[in-house]
Amino acid sequence: MGDLMEQALVQAAMLDNDAAMSLDIGAEHFGDDAGQTVWAEMAKLLTMNGSVDGVMMQGALKDDPPALSWFADAMSLACTTTQIEYYAAEVRKQAKMRRLQDAAQKIVDADGDPDKMAGELMSKILAMESGGKRADYTAKDLMARTIERIDAASQGEQLGLRTGWRSLDKKLGGWHAGDLTIIAGRPGMGKSALGMNAAVNAAKLGARVGFVSVEMDAVSLGMRMAASAAGLSISNLRRGDLQQDEWSRLAKASSEVAELPLRILDAPSWTMGQIIRQCHAWHRTGLDMVVIDYLQRTKPDIKTDRHDLAIGQMAQACKTMAAVLEIPVLLLSQLSRNLEQRQDKRPQMGDLRESGQIEQEADNILMLYRDAVYDENSDEREAEVIVEKQRQGPVGYIPMQWDGQRALWLDADMRD
Repeated sequence: MGDLMEQALVQAAMLDNDAAMSLDIGAEHFGDDAGQTVWAEMAKLLTMNGSVDGVMMQGALKDDPPALSWFADAMSLACTTTQIEYYAAEVRKQAKMRRLQDAAQKIVDADGDPDKMAGELMSKILAMESGGKRADYTAKDLMARTIERIDAASQGEQLGLRTGWRSLDKKLGGWHAGDLTIIAGRPGMGKSALGMNAAVNAAKLGARVGFVSVEMDAVSLGMRMAASAAGLSISNLRRGDLQQDEWSRLAKASSEVAELPLRILDAPSWTMGQIIRQCHAWHRTGLDMVVIDYLQRTKPDIKTDRHDLAIGQMAQACKTMAAVLEIPVLLLSQLSRNLEQRQDKRPQMGDLRESGQIEQEADNILMLYRDAVYDENSDEREAEVIVEKQRQGPVGYIPMQWDGQRALWLDADMRD
């Protein structure tokens, strides 16, 4: 039964690549080496190419006869793509049953204190429920890990992913695994640009990054990335108005961006659940950070008359994803227009739209402010990142620079 359901899932995934990309299934869910190899190769090809077919799979498996035979058996079944979610649920259930049986057998084979063994079994069950992440620590284990982390920091090791901005690294210590960071601003403040800059900066430093765009189409996002990397005006790129040397700069910069470990999801009509499943799929082949642009434009999975509840549930889902995948998640958010009625238009915590649960779920809340948006006499390059909340550190203001022509956020002391 196990092999049959796994093979049905593989065939359905081959027939519906889009559905396969959103499944929360990894090679570890398969019961034998052949099935694990088939799913791993299929996931790799989907990630690299966006699609996979039988010829590609035969090429990938040609040096592994057992896996190739397993795949051939799978493709000979009579399955339907409409049942792919059912197949996936059954494969997950069977994988969990195998882990439970293995854990129980180890307890049966062990010779020791029954109470201690029962505790160990319960810890393993809880770890399964938390996605394999360790859930139970003794005080001794916890303190050992804590001292290791403090010692690493004392040696100059930054515990979070570097942001690419010295001022943010100094204030936040980087983007931290398991943290949900809200980046909020009014329209025109540059929150999409900061999210994009954060993704590119992290990718340039070696992190594998996923950028989810709910607001902007992929080509527009690519144009911004190219403009920032090449040091060219976005408006000139849109018009194709470039000098010969600028074409050369664009070609060089776009080639460099193309080599970054960066994935883009163009998701204007996706629900948050679909986005999170895609992030889980990315994670199986390597994912260190996710940026989602932006919260209020994302569709909730469950329709409700209470928009604030839907927003809160989506923020909670992003926090859960950050914790389960052990990656930083940057979630962009809109601010209420009410702040524009005040004389001092610098945003505050209460300006977060549908703010209650967003505040509760977020580890960090960063708010963007540029005075030039409201005062034409202000310096267009002056900008601020306001740290309204930082669960593990101080709040305060971070002076920055804004380059609107290139959609770039820069350190305040940067000269270019």
